[in-house]
Amino acid sequence: MSESDYPYTLSGDGGDTLDSQDDIGPLSQFRHGAQDRRLLELARLDAGLAANNDFDDKPWGLLYRALTDSIDVSPDDFQLVYPSTRWDWPTTQAGFISAAQHDFCATAPRWSAIGAYVSSGDPVHQAYQQFLNVIPAATEYPSLRQHLHDADDELVVATNHYTLATTSAASAYANQVTDNEPCFSEWLGRSGGRGYQARIVAAEAAMNQAQAHYSALVAQCDADELGAAQRRCGSDEFHVRLADLNLIKMAKVPDWHVEHDAVDWVARVQAGHGPAGATVGFSNREAPYDFGRSWAGRQGKIRQLFWQVRINGRWERIDEFEFDNQLELSLDFQAVDQVRIAPGGWYDGEFARSMIDGPFVHGYSPFGDERGQAVFGEKGFFGLVKSGMVVGYKPSFSIRTTTSTFRRFANVFKFATGLRIGPFTLEAEGGSARAGWKADPASLSFTGTTTSEVPLIIGVTIAELPNA
Repeated sequence: MSESDYPYTLSGDGGDTLDSQDDIGPLSQFRHGAQDRRLLELARLDAGLAANNDFDDKPWGLLYRALTDSIDVSPDDFQLVYPSTRWDWPTTQAGFISAAQHDFCATAPRWSAIGAYVSSGDPVHQAYQQFLNVIPAATEYPSLRQHLHDADDELVVATNHYTLATTSAASAYANQVTDNEPCFSEWLGRSGGRGYQARIVAAEAAMNQAQAHYSALVAQCDADELGAAQRRCGSDEFHVRLADLNLIKMAKVPDWHVEHDAVDWVARVQAGHGPAGATVGFSNREAPYDFGRSWAGRQGKIRQLFWQVRINGRWERIDEFEFDNQLELSLDFQAVDQVRIAPGGWYDGEFARSMIDGPFVHGYSPFGDERGQAVFGEKGFFGLVKSGMVVGYKPSFSIRTTTSTFRRFANVFKFATGLRIGPFTLEAEGGSARAGWKADPASLSFTGTTTSEVPLIIGVTIAELPNA
């Protein structure tokens, strides 16, 4: 096929390429703003702790070490997740996925050994699509190069509109919702989020149309593997509907595979056929944990109090536990399990791994340098994905304290309807006495078992991209 056979015409110089330094085009807000969005999310979490900025992070590290010592997880890839996240995703029919399951699986985790889960965070599938879009598509036809250049500019503009719509919605969501209840996608179907859903739907339709046009041009280039990856990413075969009827206008979302169904998993555990339990514990006397040993290599500030009690429907800080240097904690889970998570067929992991050294279009480099925005790594827009989650069922607690701490907290404990220990929320339906929780002055201990039958997501296993 000669240049004259190509069905498009190009006036002027036909030598422009997609990565021309003279015409960079519009800046992608998703790719270049990824780190800023993460910092903004942390700032919002910090705002909720404004009155408690003197709390101690040390117990979080002690719990992290206790978990990696007691259950089958490693600091090489384990992330302790907060706030408490319930694993009660409903069973859906083929071709559908619950909003809670989609948001948890799809949201990219934070670059931290202990990370806050924010259900409105950047989704992995969008980062993957943007990764594909910064891989140069080679062609010998100048006119096709120009059409690719123009289509890329149009796609960036459309994606920027979509990013603005989702970022605005995430800001409103953060102002209305705490602890991801409901999750971001569910909220879009409720009264507070419906207006934002309409804007997102309109912006996403335009973005998807621009993406389809760009991908069709890539398919005509000398880039068979890239073209195949683009086709898979956009294929309706690997997309599903959100199951909530209030989200019926939303576009299909990329599918995610979860190893076990939550309802079936609980049924097996209750029947005595589930995984084994585990005991996790620490003492405040222990030395702080060195997060340099973890996969993240450092510790970020935790944005949630470790010790909290619910009184009259409100969560309150437990100062007594924070400042008791002799306190001892033991948590016993009836069952603990690792459940694998994997992206559906829209994701081509082998192709992603092949691009660890690029090449990428002008302005981008694999891990960032003075000349380009990072694609991978902590500063990139395509850095991490969840490869699994660690779930725990029916935790019991035993907290042993000093005499003074016991006396100060015992009366509060009588009226508790819930207790938060790090990321875990232990329910006392009807109050602590009705739930069978005990305050024993002889042993100076508080004990009890959650009344909830819903498993808790303790943490996730992390896979770094592109090697995931």
